[in-house]
Amino acid sequence: MTTNSQLKTESLKIDGMTCINCALNLERIVKKAGVKQVHVNFPSKELLFERPSGMEDKTINDAVRNAGFSIAKTGSQNLWANKLLIVFSFVVAAYFILIMFIPIQVPPLLDAVLAGISLFVGFFKFGKGAYYSLKSGSANMYVLILLGGTTAFVFSMYLMLYKIGAHLYFETTAVLVALVLIGDILETNAVNKTMESIAGLAKDKLELAKKIVEGEIQMIGINSLKVGDLVQGNLGDEIHTDSILTSGKALIDESLITGESIPISKSVGELLLGGSQIIDGNIQYEVLKNAHLSTKAKINDLVQKASGQKANVQKLADRISSIFVPLVLVITVIAFCLNYFALNLTLETAILRSVAILVISCPCAMGLATPIAIIVGLGKMSKEGILVKNPDVFENLASLDQIIFDKTGTLSTGNFEVSQLQTWTIEQEEAIAIIKSLEAKSSHPIAKSLLRYYADYSDSEYLTDITETKGEGMTAISLQGDNYFLGSAEFTKQHSTTGDLFLLRNEQLIAALFIEDELKENIPGTLAYFKQAKVESLVLSGDKKEKCERLSKALNTKIIGELKPNDKLEIIDALGNKKIAMLGDGVNDAPSLAKVNVGISFADATHMAMQTADVILMRDDLNALVKAHKIAVLTYQTIKQNLFWAFAYNLVAIPLAAFGVINPMWAAFFMIFSDLIVIGNAFVLKSRKV
Repeated sequence: MTTNSQLKTESLKIDGMTCINCALNLERIVKKAGVKQVHVNFPSKELLFERPSGMEDKTINDAVRNAGFSIAKTGSQNLWANKLLIVFSFVVAAYFILIMFIPIQVPPLLDAVLAGISLFVGFFKFGKGAYYSLKSGSANMYVLILLGGTTAFVFSMYLMLYKIGAHLYFETTAVLVALVLIGDILETNAVNKTMESIAGLAKDKLELAKKIVEGEIQMIGINSLKVGDLVQGNLGDEIHTDSILTSGKALIDESLITGESIPISKSVGELLLGGSQIIDGNIQYEVLKNAHLSTKAKINDLVQKASGQKANVQKLADRISSIFVPLVLVITVIAFCLNYFALNLTLETAILRSVAILVISCPCAMGLATPIAIIVGLGKMSKEGILVKNPDVFENLASLDQIIFDKTGTLSTGNFEVSQLQTWTIEQEEAIAIIKSLEAKSSHPIAKSLLRYYADYSDSEYLTDITETKGEGMTAISLQGDNYFLGSAEFTKQHSTTGDLFLLRNEQLIAALFIEDELKENIPGTLAYFKQAKVESLVLSGDKKEKCERLSKALNTKIIGELKPNDKLEIIDALGNKKIAMLGDGVNDAPSLAKVNVGISFADATHMAMQTADVILMRDDLNALVKAHKIAVLTYQTIKQNLFWAFAYNLVAIPLAAFGVINPMWAAFFMIFSDLIVIGNAFVLKSRKV
């Protein structure tokens, strides 16, 4: 039995996937080969898997090949022939549509040649996927498309050769191939452009370390750092891996790792967590762990595991077509038998009616229903500064049951404010004056926030010898000789008193401040919107429970505090089968973003959170989150309307074709008309306001 320790997580880029059914077939066949934890990301065309120790590359390569695909090769390829064939098929389709409405005398042989080339393009683009879907025991929509196109072509050849003067159906083959190509190209281009935008953001976050070698700084990749290396860390730098501080003193923001919003002072000999950030001070630190073993890397491992567990939601069109395709084939055979054997119609009439069924039921409208709505939805998202990595986001976001917010950095601005000031034996205005005078000499983020918060109050004129102990607190002496201390519970030794900052006079407590994160202005409106949309809201935080309880009362929303990344995953698991979205921006949020149905982050979030998220908000504005949900709802409604039309159309049209009410020529016309209805409905979505 293979243990988890023997498994290695890997990824491969795959060529040849054209639909979600392709991804599902690939997953199934690779699993049969003995590969573990297989997951195919269709938009990125990536195969993720855990390889049992001892398994050779050939086993995996053969499995991919047996599924009908190939492993992508690096480097550019000459695609001119491919592009030329596609362009040709569009031109041929336009020609056939034109002659359907304008009577032009054209030699039938020319139509046959043009339709034959279009059919070749169809087999070139869809043949492999259709063949391997049948080989693996399923039938995707390309099977029906190619069968309908081939039958129309073969039947037209028969009529051309043996029934001179009869109407031919070459236009059906050409238009069919062109319309399906349009659907595929629209969806592929939309997804690729979004993925390229994500990749462009990620490149801006390339991580380099300032390694100290014989007193000189060398810039190297963080993965090249070794245990014992000495690294220079300056204001704004990230701590690249778990290390120990060897020189200097700094204020460290660990919120992206632990979720704790208040920065922590670090001195020589103290542990620095990989992924935390220096917000004040310049230091040197010694590497304790290689980057792949750091706290940040462990969280990354959680991301990989959560990604592998995420359910793969199929598109509605493919769900329906998985039943629709074999059903149409059965109906076609039954209709032929009834017409030829039971009703004693001629062989030509029976074939004609069967061809009409295949032509009119070809699921072009189903093939266009989802991608045309998705590309319009992606365009609306893009205009609002919202990037979507995965088209499944529209379905998942539109049918949400629960939305989870990480507090620090997503609901808060990064600034701080005073929620309460308690005083003893001193007036509040005098306490504020002393606090302002002390904090005016500090560079701590909380000090800067307090000065902004108390900007309308006066300073104390009676303090001298003001001194800052970096990251801990302030001291001063008044003209009367009183000693003042302002700082944390540790600095002021006030462990039994509630509060965040304490002001002492001659070692006697005279004031306590309760510090809260400054919240973004539109939080109440955002929470109210989701409540109206019948989506439950939940806030998760690494902050102390006392703070979270106060904020919960203020927002009238459930908040759970003192959480680590593993705790968040457990809470998500406990929510069961609910459709869940999460908004987060830190490294510690990344596993949870991968676990939920829709992970959402901001463009200025950490590299890991941004790469894990399904949706990226380009502006640090919660209104964008509301708009993302509204657009998803409208887009998903459009998809369902399109699919309903496509399905209802087939439900009515197939019986009419089976009993000869609609011949193949009109079947082709109605098929095109059904596509135009779907496309028109998608562009109604484009004009709708959010």
